[in-house]
Amino acid sequence: MQIVMGESTARVPPEILHILQLHVEEISRVLVQFEPQSPFWTSLRESGLNLEVLGWKFRFGVEADKLVLTDVQVVPARVT
Repeated sequence: MQIVMGESTARVPPEILHILQLHVEEISRVLVQFEPQSPFWTSLRESGLNLEVLGWKFRFGVEADKLVLTDVQVVPARVT
């Protein structure tokens, strides 16, 4: 499975990107185990994949054989 991340990661600290990369690689190893016709894939293609890593939120679009980073946001601090 190909992982595509572009310029939207330019402002993300390198240590966050490293952790993100490790998480996405692990997720992609699991995803390829699902049958292409599985309802799971249909749902994932429709809803996408969101990951949060140490205060950053990453949204991936899912194509047949790709995870494509579509959005990067800083998660607002929670007030308690």
